[in-house]
Amino acid sequence: MFVPSPGHSPSTRRARLLAALVVSASLLAAGCGSDDGSLAETRPPTTSISTTAAGDIGGWTPDPIVWSQCVDAPRYDCATLQVPIDWSEPSSGTIPLAVTRSAATGDRIGTLFLNPGGPGGSGIQFLHNSSFNAALGARFDLVSWDPRGVGESAGLTCGDDGAVEEFLRNDPDPDTPEEVEALFADAEAIAVDCERPGTPDARLLAHLGTDDVARDLEALRLAVGDEQLTYLGFSYGTLIGQRYLEQFPTSVRAMVLDGVVDPTLALTEWLTGQALAFETSIQDIFDACGSDCPVDDLGAAFDTLKATLEKAPLSDGKGKELGPAELETAAVFSSYDPTNWDRLADGIARAIDGDPSALLGLARQYYDFGGFTSYVSVSCTDTPHPVGAAAYGAFIEELSAKAPRIGGMIAAELAPCAFWPVEAKPLGTTVAAPGAPAVLVIGTTGDAATPYANAERVAEGLESGVLVTLVGDGHTAYGKVPCITNVVDAYLLRLTVPDADPRCSSGD
Repeated sequence: MFVPSPGHSPSTRRARLLAALVVSASLLAAGCGSDDGSLAETRPPTTSISTTAAGDIGGWTPDPIVWSQCVDAPRYDCATLQVPIDWSEPSSGTIPLAVTRSAATGDRIGTLFLNPGGPGGSGIQFLHNSSFNAALGARFDLVSWDPRGVGESAGLTCGDDGAVEEFLRNDPDPDTPEEVEALFADAEAIAVDCERPGTPDARLLAHLGTDDVARDLEALRLAVGDEQLTYLGFSYGTLIGQRYLEQFPTSVRAMVLDGVVDPTLALTEWLTGQALAFETSIQDIFDACGSDCPVDDLGAAFDTLKATLEKAPLSDGKGKELGPAELETAAVFSSYDPTNWDRLADGIARAIDGDPSALLGLARQYYDFGGFTSYVSVSCTDTPHPVGAAAYGAFIEELSAKAPRIGGMIAAELAPCAFWPVEAKPLGTTVAAPGAPAVLVIGTTGDAATPYANAERVAEGLESGVLVTLVGDGHTAYGKVPCITNVVDAYLLRLTVPDADPRCSSGD
């Protein structure tokens, strides 16, 4: 599953980034230019480049970043940084990383790097569509970037010809030979398109793992001139943070990981944990539908609607159809943020009456978050997974049995991994990061996308991990309640580490 960013679901993603921060309801296209001359007003680097750990990235020394006003987002600065395609052979060619900055307005501490999650999420869109805490915005340059293979950073284009849309329309619980064949044919078509010889995608495909992204982050730190890294990562961004800690533990000033991904899990383990958690979360949504619920039994209504859609999809009269895949996706999307629970209930009621538009809107918002092929590529590279249609089909069947409402959708979404042309390079180890400072590891007890147990394991594995708990629902915690926000802000601004593992509730 996508593991999107702060306290929200993929597109409504109210990214409460920096103290009650809110990402706009639609992640609009970013306005960051490139080195092609589309930037306005050149601005000098904030400081000279740091050389503290330049040797840690294969001897590569990045150029200092030169900021220019973003053409389509003039409140922000934009730049590009060239980094090696292959960090093991830095001389083999480079790609541009698109970077954006909201410059500090006061007495500057340094740079706060931000990653919204994904994989496949645009950091540029995230920052450009966010409001933020004035205190953090005063003391830090807020910087985010499109990770390699995403958006303006040599974003993958394979599957954009309709292959991804065709794949996602398949029934995620295939129960006939024809449905199984269609699902895996479309999954394989994406993999084949991504490895077409001579294309930029094929050249980059073997270098999209999270370890590559972590090295890019180190290059960014050096390029902005910070002596150490200050970082706030959400969801998949927590995996980037962990891999940075593994490789550059002494280069960290402060790090916050919110909505934690566990790097030790194989793909089947990771998706099984998610599916079971989403199944529970969705049942909680159904149970919470009170006296004003638009249907008498929301869970039964969902199940009846799903069975009906298995027989025939429901058209909106405008060329879009609601099938089992869209229904399950809408349910998963809604579990990211309790503010969407009523939308799901209303959508189910309207679909039963023949109008699928609300559920189609929820499903569309889920996939609007980021680049699907980037998400698939990173997931297939970072984790061991079933190979071939038979093995992956058995996994879909197994997870559908364990989580009958949405297990098929969770498993089928990554079916292209069964044919992925790049051999997996599993991360596979708990990160201890000896020599790193205290790291805040935040988990939400009712987070289905990144279950709370992940945060517990990662915090325990880190030599300097500090577990911060939010007792509540939804994905990620920062900015949701003052209790969490105050702990994080004090740490980022003043390096104040809690005396004990803080525990907050939704009412705090």
